Amino acid sequence: MSKNSKKDINEAFRLAMRRFASTISIITTTQEDNFYGMAATAVTSLSFEPLSILAAVNSSASLHKPLLESKAFCVNILKTDQTHQCEIFSSQDLRSKRFKEGSWKSGHLGLPFLEGAQANIFCSMSDSINSGSHTAFIGLVKEVHIDELVDPLVYLDGKFVKQLDSLKSSSEAPVSLEGIDWLW
Repeated sequence: MSKNSKKDINEAFRLAMRRFASTISIITTTQEDNFYGMAATAVTSLSFEPLSILAAVNSSASLHKPLLESKAFCVNILKTDQTHQCEIFSSQDLRSKRFKEGSWKSGHLGLPFLEGAQANIFCSMSDSINSGSHTAFIGLVKEVHIDELVDPLVYLDGKFVKQLDSLKSSSEAPVSLEGIDWLW
């Protein structure tokens, strides 16, 4: 393998990350009676003790400053039939529709959550870590709502993945992979 230029590495990294299948979430917060939110794939579980989650947010995102100041957020994990919500929360042009479309409620700490989402995870912020263009927000999990149906909206290679039939079938036993550090 030849030595790559910075431009080549950036493009290769972008393509590699497109191959990383991710669920799509809407991260929300509230500040001074206003709701803020954005669609994200950079969300992951972090620790079981204490129960925590990590969400990476671009410092130029409209959510960034309110999130830093509010010290609380909700991760709304979307279902396959919620692609429209993802599109609304991904577009600056549709920003005025963000909390007007869909069934939005106020939950723990007054945080907005999308009723009918795959799951809603309410967090108080324990830390924020600046890293280049993004900030990693670490949230301590305070409350969780779960929907019965396992039907996550997945993003892969620049598009939504609609067929996850194997996830919907509960007849198979979970796979045990010894030696791998699985959080759950």
